[in-house]
Amino acid sequence: MSRPRLRVFPPLSPTVYARRGGGALPFPLNDARCRTFALARHGLLRGVERLGLRPGDEVLAPAYHHGSEIEAYVRAGLTPRFYDATDTLEPDPDELDLALGARVRALHLIHYLGFPSDAARWRRWCDERELLLIEDAAQAWLARRDGAAVGSLGDLAIFSLYKSVGVPDGGAVVASAPLPQPLGRRRVAVRRVAKAHRSWLAQRSPALASPRAARAAQERDRLPPGEFALGDPDSPASPLTEAMLPRLLRDDVAGRRRLNYASLLGRLGGLVPPPFAELHPGASPFAFPVAVADKRPLLDALVAAGIRALDLWSIPHPILPVERFPGAARRRQSTVGLPVHQELSRAHLDVIADAVARHLDSVGAR
Repeated sequence: MSRPRLRVFPPLSPTVYARRGGGALPFPLNDARCRTFALARHGLLRGVERLGLRPGDEVLAPAYHHGSEIEAYVRAGLTPRFYDATDTLEPDPDELDLALGARVRALHLIHYLGFPSDAARWRRWCDERELLLIEDAAQAWLARRDGAAVGSLGDLAIFSLYKSVGVPDGGAVVASAPLPQPLGRRRVAVRRVAKAHRSWLAQRSPALASPRAARAAQERDRLPPGEFALGDPDSPASPLTEAMLPRLLRDDVAGRRRLNYASLLGRLGGLVPPPFAELHPGASPFAFPVAVADKRPLLDALVAAGIRALDLWSIPHPILPVERFPGAARRRQSTVGLPVHQELSRAHLDVIADAVARHLDSVGAR
């Protein structure tokens, strides 16, 4: 039986061209220091250079990471000093203090899955030690904490715009020492826009959904070591991204994501690892995480149900000494990210929750 195809990254409605832009843009797009690259990792690379970090300097970086941010540091000639963090994914100050050395210049703080970390605390911690604070809000654009936009307290902050709305690309960066505008070749990104439109249609029309295509895409999402490539770090965001953003931000994107997250939490809350089992009121959830003993069968079952979940960060950057960080290793082995974006209907959320429940029943995991 054909099913609609659902994915974690938001699709792009063809009605976007009929919408009007207007109103104030959210942080960081409303900040004069903001620059938009094709990808957030480009802004990270150019940002640390702009802040004066030099080859041989060290950055306190989380062992639980995507890998592209670590590659940006390596490309800049910096050395990551990894930390394992706590069960809440906040850094452990004692662990950080033990890792400090004469060459450490910055702390890299990730706002995981759109849940805001306590950046104010780490701002104070960095100030006391004369370190730079780098806020990684690649998954957390539009999130807020204590009245402040996530990313507004860092010396450098990066955001992946396409993870929150259906634009074809876009990595925003804000730095205390403003970056020059990226001057690389501007890609039109027509193919990516067409793909995002097809994803929107496939989400609504079972006839357009292909389990084989979903399975192939799932495999592409599993990055083997060495494929955290940066591409051209001076590539700006595409003109289509810049034109579409004001039209896509008229709705309460973060609020709709929270509502969808809360709905899945009511059905699947027992599978959610900390700190994501309680919905933060300022979160802008990127994905809904579930932790299982063996995630490959779950991923396959979801593909069969038309759901392209994320195999969250199974493979770290090759320079990570994996055996030293058991907390990060456990998360890599167990966590799957389910769709929660604003284009999902209540029926779609039921499809997702039912697919997970059927799989758990089939393997006797409940």
